[in-house]
This record gives sequence, structure tokens and C-alpha cells, in this order.
Amino acid sequence: MKKGLLRIFLYLLAVAGITDTIIIAKRSGGMDLGILLPAVGGACIILWALFKKTGLYRKKQNLFGKLIKVFTGLFLVWLVSFIIITAIIITSAIPDKEQQVDSVIVLGAGLKGETPTLVLKKRLDYTLEYYKLNPDVRIIVSGGQGKGETITEAEAMKRYLVKHNIHENIILKEERSTSTYENMQYSKNLYENTMGKPLGKVMIITNDFHMFRAKILAKRAGLKPYGISSGTPWYLYPNVCLREYFALFKSLLLDR
Repeated sequence: MKKGLLRIFLYLLAVAGITDTIIIAKRSGGMDLGILLPAVGGACIILWALFKKTGLYRKKQNLFGKLIKVFTGLFLVWLVSFIIITAIIITSAIPDKEQQVDSVIVLGAGLKGETPTLVLKKRLDYTLEYYKLNPDVRIIVSGGQGKGETITEAEAMKRYLVKHNIHENIILKEERSTSTYENMQYSKNLYENTMGKPLGKVMIITNDFHMFRAKILAKRAGLKPYGISSGTPWYLYPNVCLREYFALFKSLLLDR
């Protein structure tokens, strides 16, 4: 009875993972590791269920039984680490709205053609709110042009802000970056070359799941970062947290 219920649960989990990838990929207009992994997990469950019906599995059932126990143990270790790191990431996104800074850096988050995605739109709306209270601050919009995008993310962000009554002379446009570390380094270089003075304190505007890593990379680029988290739609949390878990290790090891 217990095995039957477990089997049903795993099948439902597999279908949910594959469905999640299809829906989120369609809504976001793109694909990344966080979007892809639920479908990969679901496919593995289905393939394993099919494999258990083969003659090879029956002949070496004890061996495969031991392997699945090892895999289950490794998965549980990973799951605990994922929960701990995700908790650190989310709880670190405390807003610093009261801090006085030299510039705002708004990080890109994808376009649908020339239109900001929902995630990017939320970042820009928070930028508008911050600027109303701090009209003397410069705004750096940072993001290059990705696959399926007809203009750079920086250009789309600038258009959105100008449309909402921010003068274009206030906005500096960084259009070369393709990673968070490049966002920080190139934005710093742009500000200093344009303004003729060092860039120190910055207000980073990005999503809560991204803030922890963004601040680490800003410090690595020689900046003193503060942050305003723009939040994340609830249905995206599983995918973005998966992506950010692996992206954090990649950034710590490779981004210099």
C-alpha cells in the first residue's frame, strides 16, 4: 500500500515538474537552468519507472536497489543545502531605502522583443518609487542584448523610465554586460568615465532572490552596495531559487 502511494506521488511529481517547465518557459519567453531542472527531474522519474520494468533491472535488482539508496542519500544532502542557502538568500534581501548613494544600478532581467518581462517591470517600478524620494540620484540601467531580444535590456529600461517621466539625462545606459558581475564592473566604469569621479555607494535594484549574489559581486567590483528588493511573483520562486542556488556557486568560483 505504501509503495503504491509513493509511486503515485512520484508520478504526480514528475508530471508537475514537466508542466512547470513548459508553463514558466512559455510565460518568460526563455529557458534557463532553474526553468529546465523540474522537467529534467520529472523525466528522470518516468525513465526510472520504465527501466524498472526491463529485464536488465530484474537481473540486477539488488545492485540497482543499492544505487537508488545512494542516490536518495545524495539528493537529501543536496536538498538540505538548497533549503539552507535559499533561506540565507531570501532573508538577506532586507531593503536599504534610507541610504544615501551616488547612483542607482537597475539590473536587467530579460525582454520579450522590446518589452520588459514582468520581473524587469517590477524592478523598474521600484526604481521610479525610489527616484521620487531621491531626485538627485543618477540611474544606471544595466543589461546587454540576449537571445530573442531585439534591443538591449538597457535601452528597453531607459525607454520605460523616460515614458514614466524620468528625464533621459538622468539615466546612464550600460549595454555590454551579459552577467551580474559585468553589470557591476561595466556600470562602475561607465559612471566614472561619464561623471569624472569615483563611484562608491550604489543602490542595487533587483529581485529578492538575486540580491545576495548581486551585493557580493558589487563588492568584488569595488562598490559599496545597498539594495531594494523588488519582490518575485510567487509561482516563479521554485524556478528562480533553483537557478540562483547554482548561480551563486558559479559566481563565487568564476566571477572575478
